[in-house]
Amino acid sequence: MTNAVKLAFLASLVLNLLLLGVILGQVPRGLEPTPPTRQQRMEEALKKVPEPTQSRFREKFAQIRASSDPLRQQIDEARAETLRLLSAEPFDEAAYDQQVSKIKELRGEMFKRMGQSMKQTAKALSPEERRMLADLPVFAELMEEVR
Repeated sequence: MTNAVKLAFLASLVLNLLLLGVILGQVPRGLEPTPPTRQQRMEEALKKVPEPTQSRFREKFAQIRASSDPLRQQIDEARAETLRLLSAEPFDEAAYDQQVSKIKELRGEMFKRMGQSMKQTAKALSPEERRMLADLPVFAELMEEVR
């Protein structure tokens, strides 16, 4: 074998080993389960509740979510504007701070409304249903965010 062929073979071997390492390095990431969404966690938690109550909770949660959708849309728009400001040249620190404050206010208002909706929902539930609602991990998460 000539030196050029040996060098080409060695380079090919190194590149193949490098490619194999990259591929094998990605395998564990592909095997990791994606964390469940809040909706998926809620569905799992609701399966532990008796059926008539399950349907009622689903309906109430859908109403609460629907009432907060306009604020979610405003938060998404404010986030997009914040990202635009972050990448703009020159960087406008005051405008950026204002957008971050706006997002914080909108989130506060959204969770305030959700808390009020939950209160109205709880008033319509029996004591047993309120206990079931309080035991749902997803409800505890929501209350943590409202806090």
